[in-house]
Order: sequence, then structure tokens, then C-alpha cells
Amino acid sequence: KEIISTLKTADLEILDEKSISGVSQEAKTLIKKYGIKKLPVIILKGEIEKPSIQNFDNVDDALIFTGVSVPYEDAVTHKTIGKVSSMIINDKNCEVCSDLSLTLQGLKQSGVFIDKEEEFDFSSSKAKELINEFSIEKLPALFLSNDIEAYPAIAQSLSQAGSKTDDYYIIESQAPYVETETEKIRGLTNLIMLNDLSCSECYDVEIHKPILARLGLAIDEESIVDIGSDEGKQLISKYDLESVPTIVLSGDLEVYDNFRPVWARVGTIEDDGAYVFRTITAMGQGIVYKDLATGEIKGLSATQTE
Repeated sequence: KEIISTLKTADLEILDEKSISGVSQEAKTLIKKYGIKKLPVIILKGEIEKPSIQNFDNVDDALIFTGVSVPYEDAVTHKTIGKVSSMIINDKNCEVCSDLSLTLQGLKQSGVFIDKEEEFDFSSSKAKELINEFSIEKLPALFLSNDIEAYPAIAQSLSQAGSKTDDYYIIESQAPYVETETEKIRGLTNLIMLNDLSCSECYDVEIHKPILARLGLAIDEESIVDIGSDEGKQLISKYDLESVPTIVLSGDLEVYDNFRPVWARVGTIEDDGAYVFRTITAMGQGIVYKDLATGEIKGLSATQTE
């Protein structure tokens, strides 16, 4: 209807119009004659050599609309193409797990027509059936019917991010996630922020937190430790720390596949599995910190040191 309204407001005089059912004999004749594959469609006949209209192709004695958007009806089989159904398996006890309903919302905003949405807790019989049938290892998990293939670019992206079966495209959550075999939450990490309370000029050690969040880490426990405390002294000795502020990460870090190569550029992984931040200059130009060997405050701008 929107297209017809647009045509009427264009430099085009429409003398007559009619609507016919796609299953009628007249429609079948037109579909065959003009090689129509998608419904609904608009056919313009008359002085078609005159107008030049976007999304219309000249076929024999008519202009055929080619801009049919998904979802549409297959003109031959009359099957609806592009109506996608979805299922999400969640664990309501995992508050740090990804919210895959946001992924679904993003697909809708990208133009995917979600016709049916279902959500199951992992403890339900339906969820267990899906987990077993498709060997799901991580939750939450998102199932999209293969109708998503009507959106080729999105389907290709999903197949790269997850797996594909005959019936579904399946996306399993990245860390943090619930491991279906053990029902444990994987990816919980602990953050120690080592600071020097006497260094008022030093950068705020808590600026590491939003950076870690952007990298996808789920922080379970966090603490700020001063270098003058017993714990602070132990950390400096244990990890041979050379500067503060800094951070030490521990916990279930091995499940973050993409984190290790990032960390290799800014810190070390210790024998006990702790990740220690060491490259202060990675925080940016002019960052202020204390050299633990000399006690010198470094990184001050020329204005500050005059």
C-alpha cells in the first residue's frame, strides 16, 4: 500500500487498479508470464516506456516491482519466506551471563522479522531436550530457525559466530557462561587493584574496571589494596612489581579465548595463573605512576614538574 501511495504521488497517472489473489488462475498466469518469484508484487501496464521508477524492471509489456522485502510469499509454492522463529535457553541464576534477548532485539532492528519467540529455563524439560539433541555446552543459547537464510548477510555472520544444523542457527554464549555439563558459571574473575594512597598524583587505579568490562570480563570479587599493607607488600614481593598503580587478575580466566593475546601486550601471566598488569605506558601519554624501586613519581607533565 505504501508503494502504491508513492506511485500516485509521483509523476505517474494511474487510470485503473485492481488487486487479485496470488492463488487465482489470473495470478498464476501473470506469475508464469513475467517470471514473478515473490509476492506481493505490483505490475504496471500501459505507457511503461515513459516513466523511470525505482525498483521496477521492464519485462515484456509491463513494469514489475522488484523491491519486495522480507518476509514475502514465494509466488510458486506460496510458502512464507523470512518469518524467523527463535528460542532462548537461559539460566535464571546467572546474573552475569549475556542477555541474548538483546541479540534478538538487534536482529529485529536489522530488519529480521521474528515471528515467534520462546524462552526456556535450562531446568525445563524442553531446554534439556534441546541441550541433549544439539550438544549445547554453554548457556545462554539462542536458536534461530533456518528461515534466517532469507537474510543472507546476517545468516553468514551467524554461521561464523555459532553453528548451523538442518533446522537452526545456534549461538552459544561467550564467557561468562553456564557450563551445561557441570551447571557451573564459568568466567568469574577476581580483581585486586594495587594502589599507593600516599601518591595523590598517581592515576586512579579504578579506571581499569571499565576497560576490563569492555573486554568482556565478569568481575566476581574486587578489592583495593595499598602498597603499605601486609597484603600489598606480599603482592609486590610475589610478583616482583616495579610500579603502581597496577592490577592483578585471578580466577577462571582461561575461558576468555580472546583475552590472553590482548593481555600479552600489557602484562604477564604468572606461574600461579595470575594476570599482572605491567605496561603502565599502555594507559596513555602522561599517565602518572610511582616507580617502586626509586620511589620516584613518573609521567608528570612539564607544567606539573616545574
